[in-house]
Amino acid sequence: MNTFENILELIGNTPLVRLRTGIPEGGPKAYAKLEFMNPTGSVKDRMTAYILKKAISEGRLKPGDTVVDNSSGNTGSSLAMTASVLGLKSIITTPEKTSREKTDLIRSFGAEVIVTPTEAPHDSPENHYMIARKLCQENGYFDLNQYDNKENIEAHYQTTGPELWHDTEGKITHFVCGIGTGGTLSGTGRFLKEKNQDVRIIAVDPEGSIFAEYVKSGKIIEGELYQIEGIGSDVITGALDKDVIDELISVSDKDSFVRARLVSKTEGISCGGSSGTVACAMEIVARSAQPDSFIVGIFADSGIRYLSKCYNDDWMKEQGFI
Repeated sequence: MNTFENILELIGNTPLVRLRTGIPEGGPKAYAKLEFMNPTGSVKDRMTAYILKKAISEGRLKPGDTVVDNSSGNTGSSLAMTASVLGLKSIITTPEKTSREKTDLIRSFGAEVIVTPTEAPHDSPENHYMIARKLCQENGYFDLNQYDNKENIEAHYQTTGPELWHDTEGKITHFVCGIGTGGTLSGTGRFLKEKNQDVRIIAVDPEGSIFAEYVKSGKIIEGELYQIEGIGSDVITGALDKDVIDELISVSDKDSFVRARLVSKTEGISCGGSSGTVACAMEIVARSAQPDSFIVGIFADSGIRYLSKCYNDDWMKEQGFI
C-alpha cells in the first residue's frame, strides 16, 4: 500500500516544471521547482521539520514544549503544522504586512500569533524578531531562530540540493533562489557546488533589502520598505553563506508582482510574489546563458496566499503597480 504515517512524510520531492514566460525561444531550458507542493504550501516545511525532529531526537525538545519564531508567514505555517504533529505548542510573531491568508493559516494549526508593526526597526522592542527572542529568553521556550540557525542550511543541504542534482541528472547549470533567511540558497548552493563547481548560484533580492549591497561589497546599509514577502531583509542573517553566491540580481516590487500574475495567467502556475521575483531573475539569466544551459529557480510558495494582495486588482492599483 502507498500510505504515510503522518503529513511530515510528504515533505520534499517537489516537482520541476518547465517555465516559458520570459524565457527566449531557442534559448536555455528553465524550470521552476514548485515548493508550494509541500504540505503547508511552502519551502519552509523542509526546514522546520528537519530542525524540530532533530531537536527531539537529541533530547533538546519533548512533547508539550513551546517553540517560537518570527516569520513573514510561511515559516509560521510550517512551524505550526509541524508542532501540531509532534505534540508541541507554537507561538509565531509576524509583521503587519503579512497577508491575512497566512496568519489565518498559522492559527488554523493551533498556534498563537502575535502581530507587530511592519515599520519597527530590527532592533526595536516592537520588531517581530526581537519579540520572538524575548519570549524565548524570558520563558525558556525553544527558539527556532530561522534567520541564524545553521540547521536551516543543513536542511537544504540534505534535501533540496540532492533532489535538484538527482532530478536534473546532474545537468543543472544555474540555480536561482531568493534570499530570505539564506538557508535555501546556502544549503542548496553548497551541495551543488560540491557536485560541480561550475554550477552558477544566483541570489535574488527585492529592491530595498540590504542583502544586495552586502553580497556585492560586504557593506551593511540601511534598508528601505518593500512589499515582497518572504525574501529580503533589514539585517544580515547567520543562515546566509554569501561565499556560495556567484551573482546577485535585484528586482522591484512592481516587476515581481506583475510577473507572478503573468505566470499564473499564461502557464497556470499560481505562484507567490517572491516567485515572481525569481521568475524575473530567471529571464535575466536566460538571456545571457548558453542555449544548452539548464536553469532551475525556487518557487517558494503559491498565489493562494496573496489573493488579497498581488492578485487583487484594487490592492495593486493602491500600490501603483497597475
